[in-house]
Amino acid sequence: MREILDAQLPPRQGRVNPRVVKKPRSKFPAKKRHHLNQGTQRPQLIFAIPSSA
Repeated sequence: MREILDAQLPPRQGRVNPRVVKKPRSKFPAKKRHHLNQGTQRPQLIFAIPSSA
């Protein structure tokens, strides 16, 4: 037991890849920069209030 306690271990090397939470993968490809603002354009709503006489 004494021999085991007296044995020195070399210092540990740093991790190459840090531990992180993995993000879930989507089955759809990611949007690219050129996809921005290319959705369906909707006409602006105009409300008319009829005047009552």
